[in-house]
Amino acid sequence: MDRVYDQSNIRPQGIPEDSTRCIAEVVDETGWHFYQCKRKRGYGPNGEYCKQHAKIIESRRKQTKRT
Repeated sequence: MDRVYDQSNIRPQGIPEDSTRCIAEVVDETGWHFYQCKRKRGYGPNGEYCKQHAKIIESRRKQTKRT
């Protein structure tokens, strides 16, 4: 299944995933819209994250393993 970003009543089809960019969903400065991270992929699980979000994912995985 393809990922879709910023799907809402206003934009029911959403914005399709760009397979060259990080898959993390980030919120814009207004706090109302969620979109795909603009950084290049190449890190983390399956190489689907940017360096910044791969570090966040890894730290969360370590935290869940401790509990």
